[in-house]
Amino acid sequence: MIIQLKKGRDGPSTLACVRPDGSRTWAHLHPFFPVHDLTHCAVESVLQIGQAFFGLVRSGWAIDDFASPGTAHRLPAEAVRAERIVGVFDLERASGRAYTAAEFNAAAPGGAAITEADLAAIRSLRDELHARWIALAPGQTLEIPFPVIPLTPAR
Repeated sequence: MIIQLKKGRDGPSTLACVRPDGSRTWAHLHPFFPVHDLTHCAVESVLQIGQAFFGLVRSGWAIDDFASPGTAHRLPAEAVRAERIVGVFDLERASGRAYTAAEFNAAAPGGAAITEADLAAIRSLRDELHARWIALAPGQTLEIPFPVIPLTPAR
């Protein structure tokens, strides 16, 4: 699948996903979501989680499906785990402080079972994707193959 993040020129940015069969789904994004979604890409790729946000989109879910009432009850356990992990990365971003693995796992509801190696690999990929996003001019699109094959997979 190809993830396409287009930086808004005169309006919101957009996220589109083009599946291997050529079908696509897309949505306008609130300014919070480009980095959140890039973090999902990094977490799901490094931890090889196949049934979370981007994996579900690849399997046929529409991006808008995630905002539908009752969706939280239909999510696979892997998707819930990934969202908890990404949520802790969002907390780190808001606080400006990187957590240790112990702090990270304590901050994740239900625990996250993340190692220092996992954190390093996820942060490295997320930071690379974020830098590419920041470097884009308005109107340009960042294309990312999903899953991203990290240089040093954590798992």
